[in-house]
Amino acid sequence: MPEPMKRIPRYYPLAALVLALLFSLSFGTALALKSLLAPDRIVPGVRVEGIDLSHLTAEEAERLLAPRAEAIEGTVLFLQARERTYTVKAKDIGIGADVKLTVKNALAVGHRGNLLEMLRERYKIKQTGYTLPLELSLDTRKLQGYLAQLAQEINVPPRDAYLTLNEKNEAEPVAGKAGRALDVAESEERIVAAVRRGGGYVALVVKEIPPKRTVEDLWRLGIRDVVALYTTRFKASDRDRTYNLKLGAEALNGHVVAPDEVFSFNEVVGPREARQGYREAPVIIKNELVPGIGGGICQVSSTLYNAVLLAGMDPVERSNHSLPSAYVGLGRDATVAYGSIDFKFKNTRPEPVMLGSRVHGNELTIAIFGTPREEKVEINTTVEEEIPFPVLFKEDPTLKPGEDKLKQEGRPGYKVVVRRRIWRAGRLVRDEILSRDTYQPQPEVHLVGAVPGPEVPFSPARVSPQPKASR
Repeated sequence: MPEPMKRIPRYYPLAALVLALLFSLSFGTALALKSLLAPDRIVPGVRVEGIDLSHLTAEEAERLLAPRAEAIEGTVLFLQARERTYTVKAKDIGIGADVKLTVKNALAVGHRGNLLEMLRERYKIKQTGYTLPLELSLDTRKLQGYLAQLAQEINVPPRDAYLTLNEKNEAEPVAGKAGRALDVAESEERIVAAVRRGGGYVALVVKEIPPKRTVEDLWRLGIRDVVALYTTRFKASDRDRTYNLKLGAEALNGHVVAPDEVFSFNEVVGPREARQGYREAPVIIKNELVPGIGGGICQVSSTLYNAVLLAGMDPVERSNHSLPSAYVGLGRDATVAYGSIDFKFKNTRPEPVMLGSRVHGNELTIAIFGTPREEKVEINTTVEEEIPFPVLFKEDPTLKPGEDKLKQEGRPGYKVVVRRRIWRAGRLVRDEILSRDTYQPQPEVHLVGAVPGPEVPFSPARVSPQPKASR
């Protein structure tokens, strides 16, 4: 016989019903809590710089913060750098308010972690509140570009100590001078902080830069007196040429050349162009004097060349002009042209030397400073050949037939040899040929009127078969 079925206690269905009810209540409570947490709205008690964003959506919060963002962009700053003050608005230097990021941060408050963590954070906010900063947007390139412009006005390079020539052409020390430079990174931090606090005065960070070389350093290096100097004269009334000459001479002032170092005139003086400040003045091009930017700079290189020779140092690269120079003797010039013709010399002395220049009245003097020694330098030029100048005749339709007008005087050319002798303690230690130079003659040019007639053809430009002797 089958066993009789066991009877289920009557309280079991009741217990199951209670458990089901409790589960439904807890699940429903969780869902209700989840819906009450409203993830698309900012929790109560959250503020941004005093502005209450409770219960707002992202769009509502952005609209509420918009006036504050405009105020930040219009923040006025007074940037102070020593004796100068610069006034600027935050938006003009790339600083504004990042409202979207700020609202995103506000929405995250009370919506982080699990349910228990969210409830705990919200309870705390309800008790004490929660304040967020209005995030700033920063266009770093624009701000740093603005500060770089200020730096051009603020920065002053340090000046190293150097020797100069006084009125008696004696060495005179000039002390070094500290410079200053705008610290862009630290100044940027101060500006952003000032915008956060509402603007006002900002002390930009300007640092002092000490000179690298003092007068004591010069003495220690052996740069203490005039070793050699050379003077050339110029026509001071030619203002543009004089200006170029002064500009080039100033570029040499205080330049130090170490032992065995090769000095390059073009590297130190740089391009002779209008953007460097040079003006138009006569220069020699293709055996003729024509207007050109930087005219007069060759007098600086030629004066330096002679000072170098008298200091016993060695020219490494040097070229003479195609025509004789008016300011220096034959074989004693050194022409230069940036990018093609350079003047270079090597410091063969045991100590460093410093270059110095002085322009006074119609005289240019260039000195070599170093440690004087018992030395005598003698430089002689020998003319080996004088080249007669040709005579050219050019037809000028404005002249009457047979009329002759002198346009340019002729000058002879030369072939010369330059020799240097050096004595130390009365003993000849060097006897050398420095250069062999050729200077082209400058033709005598006549303008003449045309002579009509088929029997005697006339050439617009002809050379006289018997050149005249030099004048």
